Amino acid sequence: MTPRRWHVYVVDLEPRVGTKPGKRRPCLAIQPSAFADAGLPSTVVLPLSTRVVNDAFPLRVRLSRGTCGLKSDSDVLVDQMLSWDNALFRRDLGELPEALQDEVRAAVREFLDL
Repeated sequence: MTPRRWHVYVVDLEPRVGTKPGKRRPCLAIQPSAFADAGLPSTVVLPLSTRVVNDAFPLRVRLSRGTCGLKSDSDVLVDQMLSWDNALFRRDLGELPEALQDEVRAAVREFLDL
């Protein structure tokens, strides 16, 4: 699978290590698609969690149930950014709506002080 930017994927994040989320879970690909097109074997993602936390911006961005087919409200874990092997991407759940892409961009910029 060739991950596309702003798509939510089910990714195999095993094994869990420290604060890194484990198991298969939805993740948002944030790396420009051109890198995957060029053959880079990994993609930068932000994992999602159903353990939602209110008022946690910029560390989290809320995705409502139904967004990209999610079964529960979920938070994008901006502070858990990681690069993961493309071979571990299991299923494309769809593209994040533009308004939510803008929220994630703003959170990443604020979190990284860019």
